[in-house]
Amino acid sequence: MSPKFLFTTLISATVALGIILFGSGAIKANVRPTIATETQPLPVSVTPFTLETGYETEIQFLGSVQASSDSLLGFEVAGRLDAVTVREGDYVSRGQPLGQLDTEQQQAALRLAQAQRSEVQAQLKLATLNRERTERLVNQGLASKADQDDANLTTAALQARLQTTEANVSNASIIIDKSTLVAPFNAVVAERLLEPGTVVSPNNAVLRLVSVGSREVHVGIAPKFADTLVVGESYSVSIEGERVPAILRTVGDAIDTRTLSTLAVFTLPTDVSPRVGQTVTLVMTEQVYAQGGWLPLSALLEGDRGLWTVFTITARNKESAQLQRESVEVLHSSQAYAYVRGTLANEALVVSAGLQRLSPGMTVEPIPSIRVRD
Repeated sequence: MSPKFLFTTLISATVALGIILFGSGAIKANVRPTIATETQPLPVSVTPFTLETGYETEIQFLGSVQASSDSLLGFEVAGRLDAVTVREGDYVSRGQPLGQLDTEQQQAALRLAQAQRSEVQAQLKLATLNRERTERLVNQGLASKADQDDANLTTAALQARLQTTEANVSNASIIIDKSTLVAPFNAVVAERLLEPGTVVSPNNAVLRLVSVGSREVHVGIAPKFADTLVVGESYSVSIEGERVPAILRTVGDAIDTRTLSTLAVFTLPTDVSPRVGQTVTLVMTEQVYAQGGWLPLSALLEGDRGLWTVFTITARNKESAQLQRESVEVLHSSQAYAYVRGTLANEALVVSAGLQRLSPGMTVEPIPSIRVRD
């Protein structure tokens, strides 16, 4: 091996070693700043837990809209239905004729009674003249006392008979009058139940009338809540999601054995006219006394045995804290919040969101959240 070859090999080895040492230093220099020496706290939203003595909840009772008058209307006398002059949906006013019975027989009975009355009136007139004549003859001694008594009794009998015939005339006239069906109040014809040609009796309904004007709400209420109602006070009624005031008119004394409720009747404002039979809801409030506090639903994780889990923080300094797990019981919930009780201390900071990524003992950075609850 020549000296020139050895020299060339030595130079190449020296250069290669320098490159290796320089590259290792550069790699260490680039890697060193990227390695974190400490774990950064995880930001979490927190809300304070405030202890309260109880909460207010809404109680709802179903009811229905009723008209102030809702009647099945029929004739007071029997007969053949000759005409019905209204149809469903028609507005009618008080005293308006609505239907008519055939009165041919009643008209004949009236004429007969009138003829009998005229006959008796003539007989009575003759008997009266005869009595007066007999009294003069008795005074002159030309007639006996028995003749006078007979004349008086005949006159009295005809007067009684006249009263009977006048009663027959009056009765026939009443039957004819009652053969016309009239509206007892301003109303809307809700149903037409019979058609002309039907033979009706006094217990047959021909029309159903629903009064025009203010509406009432009939609600069955649990007795303990009925006892708190005050007649004349205003209460909230929900009709198709809209709440309107209603004045309590009366509260029943009896309890319905089927529903175990008491009937309460409310009067709606005149400018509110829901349909009769429409379902409504009476909304009342109840104060429940139980120590606890409100938390957003997002702060709860389902736990064991019907309990729920929340995460609270134990402060180490102003910037970071550690998590701990607490169990609570939900007493009442609304759309976004729940009223809970448990071992939470007053003003404890509770994590309000993102619980799935948390675990007890984790270091976090609390960020206060804005709490808004109706």
